[in-house]
Amino acid sequence: MTLPSSIAAAIIDLDGTMVDTLGDFVVVLHHTLADMGCHPVEIARVDRPFVELTVGKGTEDLLRRSLAHAWGLPDDDAEVAENVPMAWHHYQAHYTRLNGQHSDVYPGVIEGLQKLAAQGLPLACLTNKPTAFAEQLLESKGLRGYFLHVFGGDAFERKKPDPLPLLKTCEALGTLPAQTVMVGDSSNDAHAATAAGCPIVLVSYGYTHGHPIAAVPARAHIDRLDHLVL
Repeated sequence: MTLPSSIAAAIIDLDGTMVDTLGDFVVVLHHTLADMGCHPVEIARVDRPFVELTVGKGTEDLLRRSLAHAWGLPDDDAEVAENVPMAWHHYQAHYTRLNGQHSDVYPGVIEGLQKLAAQGLPLACLTNKPTAFAEQLLESKGLRGYFLHVFGGDAFERKKPDPLPLLKTCEALGTLPAQTVMVGDSSNDAHAATAAGCPIVLVSYGYTHGHPIAAVPARAHIDRLDHLVL
């Protein structure tokens, strides 16, 4: 897919777009739930298919929905909400220790980043993952050096699908939204980009929350990041 010559920068999502991190999420959530006193049967409910449908809206949302699913309670249950801060405490410790150990860079990502860098396009990574975890993961996978900026879900007042993170990232890059392509893997990315005025390109893999990604309107759908060229 060839981008128009007016594109001056790119914002790229992390989980499900550049790195398959489902393995990390599952292992860390299992450790967290065990620390919270969950029975093995409850822990087993938070499996890879569940996490794939749940991840992408920030750590607090992931923890709340995982606790509720493990305990067989509604997502908005008061007991679940009360336990999220303690779950976050355990989750943070385990994620810091295990970040990247059960994840893999998708095929075509390094080649795609190399091409974009060679074309002089400034790049920013924008994710709902906490910034410290994003930085750590990018470093461990050899990807950090491609990015001028890395912004996580705690970098701004609101997270994707709100457009604010994209608008703030465009400000940091020094480009207008219409000149800044967003590359992501989900409707969250598409909704945020569209609201911000950024053209959106979606990868055909990743975490789609159970919705066919081909049905989400985008400038293009690509199978590999290195299919994105100027």
